[in-house]
Amino acid sequence: MEYIAQLLNPAHASHSYRRALVGLWVLASDDQRLNQWEQAENESTIAPFKAHILSALEQEKPLDTDTLNAHPLALIRALDDYLASIRLPSSQSSSVSQRAYTFTEADQPYWLVPVTLAGRRSAAMNRQSARLARWFHHHAVLPGRTVQGIEVTCTPSRSALHVCLQALATQQNGQLKVWVAHFDDGADVVWDRTRSPVGNWRTQSVEPHPVRQASMLATLYQAAQAGAQVVVFPEFTLDSLHTEQLRAHLRQSPSSIQMVVAGAFHTEAMTLTEPATFNTAPVLSGHGSLLFAHRKLRLFGNRDDGTEFAQVGNQLHVLVTPIGCMTVLICKDFLDEDPRVNNLLAEVPVDWVWVPSYGDDTTLKAHKARAKKLATVTTGSSCAVAQTQNTALKKDGEVQTLLPGFGHAAGDKAARDVPTTGGLIDFALTTQPLPAKRARQTLKRVK
Repeated sequence: MEYIAQLLNPAHASHSYRRALVGLWVLASDDQRLNQWEQAENESTIAPFKAHILSALEQEKPLDTDTLNAHPLALIRALDDYLASIRLPSSQSSSVSQRAYTFTEADQPYWLVPVTLAGRRSAAMNRQSARLARWFHHHAVLPGRTVQGIEVTCTPSRSALHVCLQALATQQNGQLKVWVAHFDDGADVVWDRTRSPVGNWRTQSVEPHPVRQASMLATLYQAAQAGAQVVVFPEFTLDSLHTEQLRAHLRQSPSSIQMVVAGAFHTEAMTLTEPATFNTAPVLSGHGSLLFAHRKLRLFGNRDDGTEFAQVGNQLHVLVTPIGCMTVLICKDFLDEDPRVNNLLAEVPVDWVWVPSYGDDTTLKAHKARAKKLATVTTGSSCAVAQTQNTALKKDGEVQTLLPGFGHAAGDKAARDVPTTGGLIDFALTTQPLPAKRARQTLKRVK
């Protein structure tokens, strides 16, 4: 706590309130330490000490180490509230005010991000003992590298996307409208197994190309007519040429749509040493520019029938927006029980997860189980899964049913399915009220 006291002291060279909050998160991440703190304090006992600490922070007075050691949970709640209280309200905020702050503690990188939605408070586990979210209400700290070695990057929303989501955050009954796409047009992914020495699968294209192109443009028109701000396409439904045509359409046809997850497809990229193929989900702005591209972390397939002929990615992209943090995961990234990803969204909690998927009814059931757990139990995340039927292993004469996707809102007990032609899921936005702002804080610059 001596280090935390230095960070909280305005006269000290290393003074930084935000770094202090990250340091407290790191300390509280030790379950035994957090348990000891909770044995000595709870919500009903911290009130007077929280008020004392909050007053010291507002008046830029140092806090002695004895007080911090005696009341660490009161300190967390006070500092968390204080930093939230000086955050600009959504009606005045810019992308800079929504940015993530990066710090290094104990040689490990961390991101400090705002928590804006009340849905995070509804998750059952976030109200239980030994949970960081029980004490950190207005901020979360994301690791720069997960325990499985996945790199995490955070970037703020900008331009028209930011303005749109900022406006939603200020509306009394704001809704984020997400179009979960699905195709029933007869076009399908074409696979190639000749380039793999063991017969693994790589996507070539979606054919007939003009049929899928027309369906894609019709989907965008339907989504725009419905007022959707986000569109999520299923995995392996748009090839690279479709994606370029999608980008051209977005550039030429402005609409309500501000973000498009353009499915996922095998694409080549240059690594540090050589070209490589990844299963990549491009995430586009409403004007067709690339916001980021997620490379699949867990490939589909099995030992007997072959798997995707591609390399795995090693990065999770988090977009920090006025309505919370968003990320994209592809199919098995979201539902797999492999240690590399099964705890990923508990370790990197976000508010929104967009999932392009390719699978069967078992896949869809697993997606729904994971989405429900995230929405109601562990994190308080909202999810939208766009799925298409896995035809790679289809047997001759086999009749396969259409498997459109769904949306599951944080706090809701059940998912909402979309029709076989895709459909709109509206997510109600309930933002957390910011703590009361003191008059002297309005123009104050805080580290």
